[in-house]
Amino acid sequence: MASNQNTELRGEILTENLWRLAWTMSIPAIIAMSINAVNTFVDGLFVGQYVGQNALAAVSLVLPLTMITNGFSALIGMGSSSLLSIAIGSEDIDIQKKVLGTLTILSLLCSLVLTALGWYFAYELLAMMGGSGEIQELGVIYYRIILIGAFFRIYAVAANTLIRAEGKIKEAMIYSIITTLINIVLNPIFIVYLDMGVAGAAWSTVVAMVIFTLFDIWYFYIGKRNTYPIDLKTFSLEKKLLRPILSVGVSAMMLQIMFFVQQVVVFRSLAHYGGDWDIAFMGACYRIFLIALIPGFGFAQAMQPIVGINYGAEQFDRVKKSFRIFTISYTGFLLLTWGFVMLFPRVSLSWMLPDADFSQQDIWNYQMMLSSMPLFPYFMMSTTLFQAIGNAKAAGLAMVGREIILFVPIVLLLPLWFGIPGIYATLIPVNIMMLGIAYWMVSRQFRKWAVKLG
Repeated sequence: MASNQNTELRGEILTENLWRLAWTMSIPAIIAMSINAVNTFVDGLFVGQYVGQNALAAVSLVLPLTMITNGFSALIGMGSSSLLSIAIGSEDIDIQKKVLGTLTILSLLCSLVLTALGWYFAYELLAMMGGSGEIQELGVIYYRIILIGAFFRIYAVAANTLIRAEGKIKEAMIYSIITTLINIVLNPIFIVYLDMGVAGAAWSTVVAMVIFTLFDIWYFYIGKRNTYPIDLKTFSLEKKLLRPILSVGVSAMMLQIMFFVQQVVVFRSLAHYGGDWDIAFMGACYRIFLIALIPGFGFAQAMQPIVGINYGAEQFDRVKKSFRIFTISYTGFLLLTWGFVMLFPRVSLSWMLPDADFSQQDIWNYQMMLSSMPLFPYFMMSTTLFQAIGNAKAAGLAMVGREIILFVPIVLLLPLWFGIPGIYATLIPVNIMMLGIAYWMVSRQFRKWAVKLG
């Protein structure tokens, strides 16, 4: 049964009209990612409205730290899914059997190390982010509880990525949406009715991730919904798989880790040039920024199996066409959200900070931060392209280039001349330069395929 489903799904991805395939797979992924974005927004909403400004600032400081956990999920999930999609395209049964076992062991080992180190250095990490006093104390409480659920978060997200990698975007979406809705429902219960404060926001996330893990376990082991074979005897660090998983996964992890580095620099700069209000305001801006961008991750998730399976089958023309279709689609979709937040800045900001009196400078800073967002889709889809085809070097270079070579120096230099507004303006030159670099890298890859095809 699984073999027949595998053949049917593989054939559809290799032959179906790409515009139709792109949207039928993207829509459920976008819905799932949008609801996940609402989940992040709801966390901030309840903390900001029912606990207070300092609590929102504390949770905002921890957000970059949670990106480390997300980074391990991306490392294991993206590396494994890229390997699986290519294996499905090339019909490599041996890799298909072993990928889930390797993913499971990697998730366990990474979560143990992350939890131990994060728990022990929690105060130092919050201080490094610029937290002090009550904000630091609240941040430590929130972060340590989040770490308790580190394994469930890493495994659940990574395993869900495997479901998407075989092209079953809708099922992956359903599990993700149910988990997110559970978290949203638990937030007011824990934060408001049980009066648990920031601890309630953290525990609601942990409980939701445990349920997410149970869904994945049901999919692979009880319901046996997967369309490729799984060998239960291969639950080990399979050397044949480990290198490609880690090499490709590192680039996906870099997106999360570089975001963490970016946030460390940003929040420390805000602490230096401003005060608690500036930290809370930036936290609100970042949440809205992520809400606007996150549907794009849905396009990326849908593109990955299409590109990976077609690449494995050496259908390079379909890979190139898929990239163009998804980039155009994501750009058009993003413009709708971007237009709203740019035209109605006070409305979107008031969702996060309802009692705040925003100055004209606050609004200007917010709009500067979001102004170059329409340039982001090409960079994001190009990175996904390289990850999906297993080109770890190109994907990693794009990540490091954007965040370390471009972002960090610029965010340190601009405030020297412009103060806090310089921090918000950083993304403008970064995104312009990165667009040019990404275009050069993609064009170079396409020329290589053209030569290969003769």
